[in-house]
Amino acid sequence: MAEPLDDKTAFGIDLGTTLSVVAQVNSAGLPVVLPNAEGSPTTPSIVLFDAGHAVVGAVARESLATEPASVVQLVKRHIGSGWTFDYGGVAYRPEHVSALILRKVVHDAQLLAGPVTQAAITVPAYFSDPMRAATLRAGELAGLEVLGLLSEPTAAALAYGYDRRPAGATGVVVDLGGGTFDVTVMEYDGAELKVRATGGDAYLGGANFDKVLFDCFVERFESAHGLDINDPDAQSLDECAQVSQDWLLRAARAKHDLTSRDRTSVALQAAGLTLRVDVTRAEFVSGSAVLLDEMTEKMADVVAAAGVTQKDISVVLPVGGATRMPAVRERMKEMFGVDPDTSVRPDEAVALGAALFAAQRQLERGGALVMAPSAREYLSELTVTDVTAHSLGISVFETAGERQRPVMTALLLRNTALPASAERTFFTMRPGETRIVVPVLEGESDDPGLCRRVGVVVIDGLPPHRPAHQPVSVTMSLNENGILQVAATDVSTGAQASTTIAREYLANGDASGGAADRMAATMQIE
Repeated sequence: MAEPLDDKTAFGIDLGTTLSVVAQVNSAGLPVVLPNAEGSPTTPSIVLFDAGHAVVGAVARESLATEPASVVQLVKRHIGSGWTFDYGGVAYRPEHVSALILRKVVHDAQLLAGPVTQAAITVPAYFSDPMRAATLRAGELAGLEVLGLLSEPTAAALAYGYDRRPAGATGVVVDLGGGTFDVTVMEYDGAELKVRATGGDAYLGGANFDKVLFDCFVERFESAHGLDINDPDAQSLDECAQVSQDWLLRAARAKHDLTSRDRTSVALQAAGLTLRVDVTRAEFVSGSAVLLDEMTEKMADVVAAAGVTQKDISVVLPVGGATRMPAVRERMKEMFGVDPDTSVRPDEAVALGAALFAAQRQLERGGALVMAPSAREYLSELTVTDVTAHSLGISVFETAGERQRPVMTALLLRNTALPASAERTFFTMRPGETRIVVPVLEGESDDPGLCRRVGVVVIDGLPPHRPAHQPVSVTMSLNENGILQVAATDVSTGAQASTTIAREYLANGDASGGAADRMAATMQIE
């Protein structure tokens, strides 16, 4: 007799910038990674468009050097924006490409697990509302019922804590993936996991370290042969793209070599010329100093925001394949004074934690999962409290002397526990206003020009001839997935507007605060 669908545990999916992983909780209550159809635990998050078909994974990665115009990678860095990948007359948005990756990894996982269509998907901790919403949309486009979005460091912490279940411990997760960097401080207390503070960088990851070696190759090759492969006049655009992708792949392999060896040798070829380049680990570390310093600065910032000291930290978890680099682990030990715990594989930890989270969500909904009683009990009691990665507010005007200046007024501060909500009253500025515009911003500066506009709420059709200084109540709320809802009410008339953010502004690629400032002319602070 076939196993009922309700008894299957949902997938946990680490939708990574460079690699994606799927895991599932088995009947013994243990999270396990499900290898893809090629037998690998990880699938390259790369898509090759070939004669109307989309090929995802290792084949697409190998095609980077030969068909660069048909291959898209690092799409996660663009999700939530208006960026597109144009191929065959079709503009693919980031969520469309991400959906293709999700379909591949889910299809392969189903070969082992059967017809499972529910999943939890992880996102970097710093992801904004548009980024999270686009990830959620990608899951839906892939045919999944998304049980929830979970921050990657939180997922890794779940995977670590599941076996150990520490009590009264403070830990730090340092997540350096292929394209992104996260730092999260959290507290363990049995079945309770609470995030204290989080931060990250959308453009810092293993790919940046690959670029260090790539730049080294370019410099050595030009010194030896007088050819700069980045010079568009030296080669055709197609030749330049092919050589660049080939060298980047070789740089990634050299980075892996230098993780376990003190030196490596790379054979380069361009324009019929060849060169063998020797690189030492010391040279690589020296060239990566700026990146390592950026990591150290971010780690210090998040620890300070959490209100803890180095002495309070007893667990340091390296997550993401790039944390295997010795220089990265040395920086972690220098920062926290604790040896990084490597008991959970860094490139699988996020997916394993996501699988636990997915099972917990199913039990929370009353799902009848086949699972060892002790595992069921723990997951039923498990509580995960995440936090906001950014401050959220609106652009309004405040009076400074005889002048008024635009300011970003935060309603929900960074590192507020989720779910969260806040309400504040503002006032119209001029008489006769029939339309109230509430621009929604994200950022840590009170200067709207230094914040990101994530959407707008509009109350329209108000009666004419109203006096100035009419109260408007604005409410912001974030659910457990970090998805933002904003409501505005004109107090005197009761007219309301509510939205989960009008993201058409993002589709136009407008993330500037300037446009938001111009739209904020209807609101002021008391």
